[in-house]
Formats: sequence, C-alpha cells, structure tokens
Amino acid sequence: MLHLFETQRVYPPETLAVMADAFEQACQSLPRAVNGNDDTRRQLAMIILQHVDRGEHDPIRLSEIAHRELAGLRSAHI
Repeated sequence: MLHLFETQRVYPPETLAVMADAFEQACQSLPRAVNGNDDTRRQLAMIILQHVDRGEHDPIRLSEIAHRELAGLRSAHI
C-alpha cells in the first residue's frame, strides 16, 4: 500500500488506470536526464494524486497539469 497522505484512500481500478496512464505520459514527456530522477517522478505522482482527489480523471489533462505544476515548482526553487 502506498502511503503518501495522512488519510488512506482506496481508488477503484479505473481510477488507478487513469493515474498510471497520466503518470506514464508525464514521465515520457520529460527530458531523459530528468525522467530517471526519483524526486521528479515522486513529485509528478503527488501532483496527479492531488488532482484526481479534486475530481480530474482525464489522463491527458492530468499529465498536462503535472507538467505545468512541476515547472512551477522548479522555477520557484531557482
């Protein structure tokens, strides 16, 4: 079981498939040097989980949102 938040959530198989698809799309779109970075992949996963919890279930939109927010996080640390 993956424990990322204080509350434990159970997702139906269809939602897990959407999250997995969004995550794969987001990772494949990253530059190769960044794609292998565990912290980056973890951040993408967290962003996707947050937006699924807010009601977004389109894998393309989730992937796009994850990229936008990841870029915002990275520019905030510069």
